[in-house]
Amino acid sequence: MIVLPTRKTPVLCQGLTSVAGATHTELAIAYGSRIVAGTGRDDNIDRFLNIPVFSSVKEAVRKTKPLISVIFSTPTRALDDVSEAIKARIPTIICTTEHVPAQDILKMKELALKYGVHLIGPSSLGIVRTGDCLIGNIPAHLFPKGNIGLIGRSSSLIYEAIQQLAKKQRGVSVCVSLGAGELMTTSFIPVIQAMMKDNSTKAILAIGQLYGQAEFELADYYKKCRKKKPLALYIPGKTLFSNEKKPILGTNPIRPADVITQKQTALNKAGIRVIYSCEDLGTFFEQATP
Repeated sequence: MIVLPTRKTPVLCQGLTSVAGATHTELAIAYGSRIVAGTGRDDNIDRFLNIPVFSSVKEAVRKTKPLISVIFSTPTRALDDVSEAIKARIPTIICTTEHVPAQDILKMKELALKYGVHLIGPSSLGIVRTGDCLIGNIPAHLFPKGNIGLIGRSSSLIYEAIQQLAKKQRGVSVCVSLGAGELMTTSFIPVIQAMMKDNSTKAILAIGQLYGQAEFELADYYKKCRKKKPLALYIPGKTLFSNEKKPILGTNPIRPADVITQKQTALNKAGIRVIYSCEDLGTFFEQATP
């Protein structure tokens, strides 16, 4: 189960002194986030944005005890930065870096499993608890406050869901971006486990993807849950690839639309509401929440 932050949650920023790190940390502080420490490339900086800067993640963890680390790095350095956070045993790690090589992502995932921590990303927008806490580069000002938990891989569909919920006078309690790449380091399950226990979240909207087994795993998990909150899931791409066969991550050529249909069937059998059109992302919760 990942850590869903509040404004009291201590956060470490790796890459604080970079342009991206500085920009998004300023926004996070203004939003109410508690950034307790940072790391940077420049050994001559002790404080930046009035935040203590440490030479290593290990030292930052020893002195400030963060529960979350957010990483602003380059694709070539991302593996080293993520590995340092994992080995320091920070419970939840968010990597915002895009275009990380696939072999590096696999190494990150294996290391996170070995050390028992949760890695979100790469290419994650981060996490926002609406009106309370912002971590990453997610545009929190777009989020209306409400009681819907939102989990997404595609950033564009996250924004579409926000807009539709707002039109229906609904809002978001907390949003987690898992990253839009074909390789996932964290599935839906640890996030949904946390949202199930989150008092401000009354229902959950997840946005999946054609690739991978995450939706099948979620169906198995949800079927076994004793205490459940309403859950809806949308998988994009069915009409786009309806008549085309293509290899997916080295498999034999198949119709992606057939894969999506299989996932939708499994989700329906598990009691998860399947959303078939992106135009309906905001409609399920008219009946699901008070």
